[in-house]
Amino acid sequence: MEALPIELLRKIVSHLDDCTSLYNLLRASPAIFGLFDHEGLQLTRAVFSQDTMCDQIRESISLMALLDSYTFPYPTLDVFIASFVHLTVKGVQPQRADDPVGPLLPNDLPDNTPIPKIRRILSIYAQIVHLTEACLDHYLEKFNALRPENIVDTETRYSKDFKKTPPWTQRFESFKVPVTDHGPIVWEEEQRVSRALWRIQLFYDLRTAANQSQLRWPAEDVTRLQTMKERDLFVKWGLCYEAEEIHTVNEYLDHAWAANLVFFHDPTNSSSGGCNRDSRRLPFLRHPVERRWPMPRRPSPEPVTQTYKIDFGTFGMQQWQRLSEMPFSPLRTVNFDSYRRLGVAFWCLERFQAIGLIPLNGEGPGASINLTLWQFAWRSILDPLEVVEVEKKLQTEWEEREPRD
Repeated sequence: MEALPIELLRKIVSHLDDCTSLYNLLRASPAIFGLFDHEGLQLTRAVFSQDTMCDQIRESISLMALLDSYTFPYPTLDVFIASFVHLTVKGVQPQRADDPVGPLLPNDLPDNTPIPKIRRILSIYAQIVHLTEACLDHYLEKFNALRPENIVDTETRYSKDFKKTPPWTQRFESFKVPVTDHGPIVWEEEQRVSRALWRIQLFYDLRTAANQSQLRWPAEDVTRLQTMKERDLFVKWGLCYEAEEIHTVNEYLDHAWAANLVFFHDPTNSSSGGCNRDSRRLPFLRHPVERRWPMPRRPSPEPVTQTYKIDFGTFGMQQWQRLSEMPFSPLRTVNFDSYRRLGVAFWCLERFQAIGLIPLNGEGPGASINLTLWQFAWRSILDPLEVVEVEKKLQTEWEEREPRD
């Protein structure tokens, strides 16, 4: 490859279909490395156009490229939240064709992005690919180990008569639900984890740039940002599904740190050893996991906007919200914390179906939904101590509401 003409090298790089391949090629080929010094922006843009990343990741990367250029388009933290966070973190309902169109968001590298910045972004990209695979492996192992139970008598219903039989006190004959392996990770699942990691890195970069006065934000904004946690920028918007994705990823990172699976590399060697935990950037895996599934195929773009976005929470998050709020549910008031450890913020509908968490009465087009079966199945995967805590809370609330004789 080193002896190939520049034109051919340029063509080879331009036809790469993911940024990891570009990063690896830059490390392996001095000729490509030299070409990149002159044409790195154009080559990276070409690979970006073919990469399978969702548009929200592309928007985060584009914003990261602007952070230290003194051309950051958001003059205050509140403007950033209103003009970037509110427009990129959607609620549960997909955007409709007649919804008002917001200002254009950056979705490619800016024209003046310096080559060192592009190299750093590609390095972070490769790092996030490894972290994404490790995070998905961690939660998928827990999820696949589930063996939900359900009620033998499918005509059974939870009681709506709190005085006679509170639903959380009912006990039914049950059986282990047959489960199947849904198989490899799909695009939506991988993108949710990767997007959360990019959001975390964007938060770190944003905080660093603000602290170094590169954003020219008011001092009170800088102080407020320094006190935030990674998910705080996203926690109050819409259904908060991205905040839960970020929270789940952070719990994996905490686990990886405690298990000595990661380290923090300082390219400048400014810290002693380069292995101290650093909240300004993502960690590196000590031993990157071997990918166990093929690269997921990206689905067709959204038909109206022609975008590749994930603008909804997972079925599991929507189901938790529903079951935790229903008046007669034995799961009412259950915290999402109980399901976060299973990666429920990531999994596609078909994976929940394969594990037995979408029970139906009968089969085929005429199958009906028995909410009691759903409630029982989702209750069965909780730790018994968590079930006891929910039942105690429901009993206490009921006794407090019930008028005394």
